[in-house]
Amino acid sequence: MFRKASKSLTTSEEAYEYALTLLDRREYAAVDLEERLRRRGAAEDLIRETVDRLRRNGLINEERYARRVLEAWRHKKYYGRLHLQAELKKKNVEPRYVSLFLDEFSEEEEEKRALAAYGQTRNRRDGRYDCTTEKGVAALVRYLTARGFGSSLIRVVLNQARRDMEADGRQDALPQD
Repeated sequence: MFRKASKSLTTSEEAYEYALTLLDRREYAAVDLEERLRRRGAAEDLIRETVDRLRRNGLINEERYARRVLEAWRHKKYYGRLHLQAELKKKNVEPRYVSLFLDEFSEEEEEKRALAAYGQTRNRRDGRYDCTTEKGVAALVRYLTARGFGSSLIRVVLNQARRDMEADGRQDALPQD
């Protein structure tokens, strides 16, 4: 029921072995690894020494870690630039990589993602995002905002929704901008 307290890390080898055990499961940002070592009671100089040793051996690589976070995020097809920025910061990716990846992320790609997110909601049977009602439009706007799309892309999606309704012969919704 209660977890036994972990033994404190007092030697360089103990800290290094613990870090290797962590890295065996998944990659970590250096900041996260330092925090995990700190939680296990390792001294600051021991933490620095361990992280430096891992870097020298190529076991910690900030750019590689940042790319993995980016690739995992790219598999989530219905999220925008603001979500990417939040995800990179949450995962403690170095700020230089955050700005680099945001620059790589084109507006066309983000627009495709926003329209794909809209496409996923368009034909829901429960009518939650039914753009013929004000409530449905508000729900769609909240949905897109929560997924990290800015106001300009939300306007693009609402215009697409308007065109879709006109094509379906429903002209009784979506107020004009």
